[in-house]
Amino acid sequence: MIQSYLLLIAILFIVFCFGAIIGSFLNVVILRAFSGESIVLPPSKCPKCQNKLKWWHNIPILSYLLLRGKCYFCHEKISIQYPIIEFVTGLLFVLVFIQYGIMPETLFALVIVSLLIVISVTDIKEQIVFDKHTYALIFVGLVYNFALTAFIVYNQAFNTISGFHLTKDFLLNNPLTLSVLGLILGAVIMEIAARIGNLVAGERAFGEGDTYIAAGLGAAFGWQNVILIIILSVIFQVICLLPLFIKKQISMKRYSTVISLLLLLGSIVVFLLLQHKTQLFNNDLILYISIFVEILLAVIACINIIKGLKHKDELTYLPFGPALAFSALLVLLVNISIPLF
Repeated sequence: MIQSYLLLIAILFIVFCFGAIIGSFLNVVILRAFSGESIVLPPSKCPKCQNKLKWWHNIPILSYLLLRGKCYFCHEKISIQYPIIEFVTGLLFVLVFIQYGIMPETLFALVIVSLLIVISVTDIKEQIVFDKHTYALIFVGLVYNFALTAFIVYNQAFNTISGFHLTKDFLLNNPLTLSVLGLILGAVIMEIAARIGNLVAGERAFGEGDTYIAAGLGAAFGWQNVILIIILSVIFQVICLLPLFIKKQISMKRYSTVISLLLLLGSIVVFLLLQHKTQLFNNDLILYISIFVEILLAVIACINIIKGLKHKDELTYLPFGPALAFSALLVLLVNISIPLF
């Protein structure tokens, strides 16, 4: 039993080290996406003094600790981004391995995780989503689901007595179809939401890069899961944005918007109570009156919030790409809804 645990720990440690090495490479991909340099040449160098780094300067996490966060040559500080990305990548690789084990799906999941890390970091650093990264996400999703569909056809054709039969159900529900529909649906949902922002606040609610990210996630996860991912990302974004938005509204003395927002949150709580039909709402008359009041308050709150959002100087911005990536990782690692594979 002890030997089994020790073996498992050793395997997970190896997976973590492999992930950290990939994380070191992802740092190069991120940095050179901004500089426009090739990810292959020239070799790694200090961004400050341009000196070529030695091999032991590039050991993930460990080199940063040994060099005390400073360049060996010019002694300028090294960005904390490098060990953080290496550690996070290693940790996510371990979680993927725990979830899927040694399976073909694992390689696909690791590639998706790596792309999501790159996309998230560039979006956080400079609010930029590079097309080549989102195109890679779309490509990987389509290729994987094409291969999965081809495997299903091959398996039925050569390993079953009846052979493969092209049916309506297969055409509508095979992985490639779900992938293509997910690509289209992800892009359409994000574009509609972005253009609603034009009507409300005079500018897109989401950047074009977010549309491509959603399309890539749709291609990778299928149309059903991309809907879930977008819903989760909105919830996650609201949780992160709400305190900042309220603080900014209070500082600008727009108390009506804050009160309206609190009314909206209160109406949501009332709605949840109505769903469970507590003793307070056992009486049908009270139930219907409560529903009417809840809807009325929600409408009034939304109108006031929208009026407040029309003042562009009062808008609070957070990149949406990381929220999409985080939600996709939840679906990938936790399987909170429809299985990916």
